[in-house]
Amino acid sequence: MNIESMNEGLHRLLEKYLPGKTALLETDAGIGCGAVLKKDGEWIKLLPWRVERRFTELKKITENGTLEGISTLRFAAMSAEEPLRNLLYRELDLCEFLGGAEVRSAFAVASGERIANVLIQLADGKSVSIECSSALPRNTSPLDRHEIISRRGIAGDRVVDTQVPQSSIYLFRNGEETRYTDVDSELYGLENKEIWIVRAAFAVLRTPSLAAQWNRTDRILRRNVESILNTAKNGKVVFFQEEQA
Repeated sequence: MNIESMNEGLHRLLEKYLPGKTALLETDAGIGCGAVLKKDGEWIKLLPWRVERRFTELKKITENGTLEGISTLRFAAMSAEEPLRNLLYRELDLCEFLGGAEVRSAFAVASGERIANVLIQLADGKSVSIECSSALPRNTSPLDRHEIISRRGIAGDRVVDTQVPQSSIYLFRNGEETRYTDVDSELYGLENKEIWIVRAAFAVLRTPSLAAQWNRTDRILRRNVESILNTAKNGKVVFFQEEQA
């Protein structure tokens, strides 16, 4: 990630929409998205997938009555670069964000520190399956897919029967392939992951109450990730109790 370019993008958004506000993105070596927001001496963890368009649209479908009787969420996330814990961290948050309920129990089967399959039950009874792998070949683009299965139909963040994410433009030159997909006209030039981190930082600055919410969510997610991965070692289902704010 290019933190300098990301801060330039965040500065442009603040100048345009929230003049007078200042904050700084910094890299984060811990579990999470890879960046944190520093504002007034406070460190704020970011959950950029919560502002990513494909996931916000999926959430609308779960809330506006388009899907009825949701029973199962089926997620998969694979990467050549992201550690397994980062992948599971994101997918756990997405299952609560899209499922509309907290994780109550989980069990994982893992292969070393790179691959894990997780079965989860949410507090309202929905079932979730998550497949995570950090074992893709080097230089392979990340692959993921998120499906929500209901009595009335199935919704997903990928086109039906699509296995590999599509790009807007493909350039073939000198035997090499280059892909381009621009998702934000105001942050042109940033990579997709960088764009959503900047948008998440802007969301926190626009809605300050998110800072405490996301820091609390981060604390719970980090605990849950470790507890779930431990089930792959001890063979026992882990049960979670609701944490008070």
